Amino acid sequence: MTNLNVDKKNFLNEVAIAVEALIGHDNRPVVAFSSAWPFLNELEQKNAAGVEQLLDVILEVVGKRNFLMPTFTKGFTDGISNLDTESSTTGVISECFRKRPGVRRSLSAFFSFAIIGPASEDVFNLRSEHAWGKNSVYEWMENNDACFLMLGTHPTHCSYLHRLELLAKERINYRFDKTFSGKIIREGSSFDIQETLYVRKLDPPVVNDFTVLLPHLYEAGMQKITINGVSLASYHTKDLLKTILPIMLEDPFFTVKNRKDYEVIL
Repeated sequence: MTNLNVDKKNFLNEVAIAVEALIGHDNRPVVAFSSAWPFLNELEQKNAAGVEQLLDVILEVVGKRNFLMPTFTKGFTDGISNLDTESSTTGVISECFRKRPGVRRSLSAFFSFAIIGPASEDVFNLRSEHAWGKNSVYEWMENNDACFLMLGTHPTHCSYLHRLELLAKERINYRFDKTFSGKIIREGSSFDIQETLYVRKLDPPVVNDFTVLLPHLYEAGMQKITINGVSLASYHTKDLLKTILPIMLEDPFFTVKNRKDYEVIL
C-alpha cells in the first residue's frame, strides 16, 4: 500500500500515474467502480466539469483497452426499462461515461454495464437469463480476467463479489432466485426479457458485510494507492475466484453480519 501527499495542482497527474500503476500494461479489460466525491473535494471542483475532467484522465490512461463501468438501474417500471434514457444509479462518473460517444450498454434491467473498446460489440450482444450467471457480463469478466479498478470507494465495493455468492449457491441459504419480466428498450430496439436475480431473503433481512474480505483481497494481490487520503485500488477477477470462492464454500456465512439468523448445519 502506498500513501502519497501531493499539491492540489499535481493531484490529477498523480491520479493518472496511480491508475497506470494499478491497471498495468496488458490488454485485460478494466472495470471501474467509483465514487467521484473524494476526487472532486480534492479538486475543489464539485460540478459536471470536474467529473468530465476526472473521466478524461482515466480514459486517457486506459487507452485502447476495454473499459467498463456499472450503470445499474432499479429495474422495470410499469414493465419497461429504457436503457437509452435510464440514468446510472452507480455514481456520477458512470453516468458521465454512459453518455460518451461510442459507449454502449449491456442488456440488463438491473445490472447493466457501459463499455467502450474492442469488445464492446461482444458485451453489447450478451444475453443472460441470470444477471450474475451464464453469458452475463460477470462471466465475461471472469473469462477475460478483468482488472477491477476501485476509485475513491472502499476496495470491497465491487459487485463481482456477488457473483461468487452465486457460484457458491450449493452452500448458501440466505439468497434465492427471483425472476422479473418486462421490456427493455436499448438503442431504439425493444426486447422482451426475463431476468433472474439472486436476491437476499427478507425475513429476517440479510445484512452483508463484504469489508471482512479486505485482508483476503490483499492475499489475492490487491494493490492500493492513497493520494491525499483518496483511495485507489485494483485486483483481478481470476485471483478473486481462486482466493475468495474457496472461503465462501467453506463458510457460506462469512460475509453475513447476522449469520446467526441463517446459520444451520449444511
